[in-house]
Amino acid sequence: MSLPQRLPQDRSRERFTPVERLHEKIVSAQGVGRVEMTSAAREQWETVYSDLSAAQPGLLGAVVARGEAQVVRLGLIYALLDGSGQIDVPHLKAALAFWEYCESSAAFIFGDLLGDPVADEIARALQHAGSEGMTRTAIRDLFGRHRPADRIGAALALLTTKGRARSESRDTGGRPVELWFATRGQPNG
Repeated sequence: MSLPQRLPQDRSRERFTPVERLHEKIVSAQGVGRVEMTSAAREQWETVYSDLSAAQPGLLGAVVARGEAQVVRLGLIYALLDGSGQIDVPHLKAALAFWEYCESSAAFIFGDLLGDPVADEIARALQHAGSEGMTRTAIRDLFGRHRPADRIGAALALLTTKGRARSESRDTGGRPVELWFATRGQPNG
């Protein structure tokens, strides 16, 4: 087995370091004027735009909002790094792939969290309670009675609005009990 040979001094200077190549691309990009999409890239863009601009609920939605703007910016960066004055299909595909990775990472981190710590805690507890559900008293006790009733009520209203919880009233022979149930899988966190 032979060991790698060092290039002669005169040949090693022919190669640029990655930083030098990046600097060259940046200098070149500074001379580029308005950058538009090719017609083929525009056609592809029209097929993905509505999915990218669709609102997503909760904390994840806040993190990945304006995906369409981010994808165009990424496509522009890829085009300029490629030395092109137009965003073409390969640049757009690369931008979409990178954005998909970003969204997947954000979903892994934030999952179904709503961004309201009280509502998120209640959602986890309701999921854990399963088909037995939880009474308002049990939900209050979840916080060691350290959350006001109106704050818990607001969190339950948020969970209901987002389709994450539902309530039902059950007769007990006396005063009816209000039971709360999770309506979908356990959130991350």
